[in-house]
Amino acid sequence: MTCKVVAVVVVLLSIPCCLLAQSTSATITGRIIDQSKAAIVGANVVATNVDTRVQQSTTTGPEGLYTIVSLMPGNYKLEVQKQGFRTVVKPDIVLHVQDVSTINFEMSVGAISESITVTGGAPLVNTESAAVSTVVDRKYVENMPLNGRSFQDLVLLTPGVVTTSPQSGGGAVGTAGEFSVNGQRTDSNSYSVDGVSATSEPASVKVSTIRQGPAVRWLRRRR
Repeated sequence: MTCKVVAVVVVLLSIPCCLLAQSTSATITGRIIDQSKAAIVGANVVATNVDTRVQQSTTTGPEGLYTIVSLMPGNYKLEVQKQGFRTVVKPDIVLHVQDVSTINFEMSVGAISESITVTGGAPLVNTESAAVSTVVDRKYVENMPLNGRSFQDLVLLTPGVVTTSPQSGGGAVGTAGEFSVNGQRTDSNSYSVDGVSATSEPASVKVSTIRQGPAVRWLRRRR
């Protein structure tokens, strides 16, 4: 009886991790320090979507670290405030599906009413995952001449992705989910829609799509 209870607990604890891994949102993380390189505790960090004006905030912990999760893809501005320090603003942050961007700040002593805008700096770096991926955003989708509005045509924009030929069953290219990624078997692919698995089972069954499906806003293909 004890073994069964433990097994259930392990399964339940693993569910949030799986859901997080399949999320369609993005994350911003980083560290806030002062000019002496010491961690700043209790700094308020606010992420603002410049298109929708939706804000999400958090405060730095004992090591000066912060993390803001569940950010919808889009254009953002970060603002960092702490009493006794000048406010730091970082505009022009672009987040895509499942991005994990690390943005660190160094604050200088001054009035909180004073602000410093960071316009340069190193490109955003994902230090949380070694996955290689390609993002096709909404603007690109709207301007692409998609035949039959099939998202599978967008998958082919990813380097290393090809369709197998001839297609099983004699269907048109791209209608049976026959994609090889960097030489892997076509039945090794995993498909998800809005974080939910859309892979057919068993693996021998080919993945098919409805060609007159909903509009695609964001598409990320991982390799």
